[in-house]
Amino acid sequence: MREQNKDTITEIHLQIGELARRAGVSIRTVRYYEEIGLLTPSSLTSGGIRLYSQQDLNRLIFIRRLKMLGLNMEEIKMSLGISQPTSDQKIRVEHTLQLLRLQKDKLKEEITRLTDVAKEVENSERMVTRCLSCNAPKCPMHCPSMAHIV
Repeated sequence: MREQNKDTITEIHLQIGELARRAGVSIRTVRYYEEIGLLTPSSLTSGGIRLYSQQDLNRLIFIRRLKMLGLNMEEIKMSLGISQPTSDQKIRVEHTLQLLRLQKDKLKEEITRLTDVAKEVENSERMVTRCLSCNAPKCPMHCPSMAHIV
């Protein structure tokens, strides 16, 4: 992040609140990610205030996206090369792709399951709606529409 002032370009550092706001997370989340080693402030002021760079912001957004995709902290650490540090970026990227593909498969299964549940809810809703015009003496026990449910 750069700010231009009369032909000079200076690096801007964000404090924790602004970093959290721009990344769409809470300050507590930023601190937690620092505690577990996912994020480190680029610098500190003489008063101990954490300062973050554009690169830190990008990393935080990437972490948030991986989390939203369903990766757990250990998988995120692996994707960032923290759990099993390796200097080979290609290996980390391939591992991240593998994790994302596995997560995509899990999500497809969950979508299928939820679609089936939604169909069941729709069917039940139709049957229960029939109860509005039901004249059975002891509903739902004598209701022809509900016979297979009870």
